[in-house]
Amino acid sequence: MTKFLFIGDTHGQLDFVTAAAKRACQLNADLIQCGDWGFIWPGKSELPELSAMLVTMGVTMRFIDGNHDEHPVLRRLCNGQHDLGVEIAPRVIYQPRGSVHEDEDGTRFLFCGGAPSIDREGRVKGKSWWPEETITAAEFKQSLCATGPIHVLVTHDAPDYPPGFSAKGSLRYQALQELSMRQIDALIKMHSPLLHVHGHWHTRATTHRGTTRVEAIDCNQLDPADLDNSVLLWSRE
Repeated sequence: MTKFLFIGDTHGQLDFVTAAAKRACQLNADLIQCGDWGFIWPGKSELPELSAMLVTMGVTMRFIDGNHDEHPVLRRLCNGQHDLGVEIAPRVIYQPRGSVHEDEDGTRFLFCGGAPSIDREGRVKGKSWWPEETITAAEFKQSLCATGPIHVLVTHDAPDYPPGFSAKGSLRYQALQELSMRQIDALIKMHSPLLHVHGHWHTRATTHRGTTRVEAIDCNQLDPADLDNSVLLWSRE
């Protein structure tokens, strides 16, 4: 079976992804990133450098958007393709919300990025915050209606507050956050994946919802060599 190395929020940190890619190369695994990707940002794009590194390593990265990504650019790069992954540069594949990927060993992935930003008021629309950050009704419906079986669900947000977290922020944010978590929980209930992996909360935790194992993956570490909380190796056996 194919091995997959899931990584948490990368926030455009090339050193962190390089360290993760080295591990993926050693393990003969594909990289799957859980949102807040960050390699395309207003006035800055490290996509060419990221792609060159992955090509050199011989590692493919699939990624979803988070809340801190430049959504309009990612949507333009999709060129109307929403059902499958889109290779936006060599070895770099964007998975739009509701898209499905079936690996060569038959493992099927459903991807659904997006989440609300607790720090929205401190950001600038169109420069560091975009209204497209949250999952729309149409994107949720597409994800809910995805053809199964779905073995792995990859999202940015969680189906509930991770251990040690609770509601905070403005009432407006709390309402958006609770809606986002209900959407993810509904996807788990609909598809009953073996595994659900998410980022967003910058923490590492393992929980279960029914028969689904839920893995929260931490974000990029300040020390790129410290990967253990920010990656998860998995294969369907």
